[in-house]
Amino acid sequence: NTDDSVVKPGLSIEYLWPRALLLTCSVLYGTNFPLGRLMNDALPASSATSTRMLLATIALSPFLLQLKPNLRTSAAVCGTFTALGYISQSIALVDTPAATVSFLGALVVIVCPALAVLVDKKKMGFVDAPQTWIAAITCLIGVGVLELGGDGGFALEGADIGWGDVWSVLQAVGFGTSFFITERMMAKEPSQALPITAMQCAMSALFAGIWAALDGTGAFGGALAFGSPHGAWLMDESVKSSFTLPGLFFDDTLRNVGLAAAFTGFITTAGNRVGETVALGKLSSSEASVLLATEPLWAAVFASFLINEQLSLWDGVGGALIVAACVATAIDPVWLRSKLGIEYDETN
Repeated sequence: NTDDSVVKPGLSIEYLWPRALLLTCSVLYGTNFPLGRLMNDALPASSATSTRMLLATIALSPFLLQLKPNLRTSAAVCGTFTALGYISQSIALVDTPAATVSFLGALVVIVCPALAVLVDKKKMGFVDAPQTWIAAITCLIGVGVLELGGDGGFALEGADIGWGDVWSVLQAVGFGTSFFITERMMAKEPSQALPITAMQCAMSALFAGIWAALDGTGAFGGALAFGSPHGAWLMDESVKSSFTLPGLFFDDTLRNVGLAAAFTGFITTAGNRVGETVALGKLSSSEASVLLATEPLWAAVFASFLINEQLSLWDGVGGALIVAACVATAIDPVWLRSKLGIEYDETN
């Protein structure tokens, strides 16, 4: 985004619509937890992930060939990091509580500003962008309270670091880097939202497909199952058809799983990635990562309605902090610096 194209914070439609779009994406992402649980209970993690990514790619395939040549390499790299995010998330959920995965995934609010500093040499210190750092810290605290707080109070028991935690952090690195690269591409070619998204989904489908093929044939002694009970499932004729497309949609016993796969593939992956990409052409990846970090709040809400998990006091406190973080991103940094008594030289 160039300086003359920056929209001033306020209540204008031009300022609000990309942020509203990202919040809508975050709401839809919240459905992934109950639907993901449904799929993971019935399918191998690699099968569920590859199915979802393939459906998303099919939906966006008409736009894939419209990607401009000067963006192909960047889009492929971006798609590789997108794949890292989705696959790492899926592997983490095999043996790590969804709350922990979601909390660590919120580290994207740190990844994006860090990349802006390391790659673009952008001035993103607290003095330069106090609203971003206040929002990021508030969001992380809010997600932590929401996910780690329970009926018995705030607790960290059983928080020993395991491989699931490592994969969860890699999820944040994958998605955060993807947001960062997408922002740069959209700044150059704002009309390429759909082709860029198509490439992201295609690369994710490619890597998820490779994972599924290796896992399904029991490669590396079944290590790629990552604890899933369905080992070498492509070699098992009794489940091979049902665990792959299009057989999944014709198995009456997996009808709900098929519907969940279709919804997550077409809506919460293809549709949401388009929404994210369009929005990233209008605001920074740092702010976008904070807005999308409201996902755990919506996940808690949907879990309450769909699987009868009741919101506790800690859920309410965490949710309020997350909403406050979203509001903080809209604060004018000049006004905020004046209130905090921070002297700032705009020429430096």
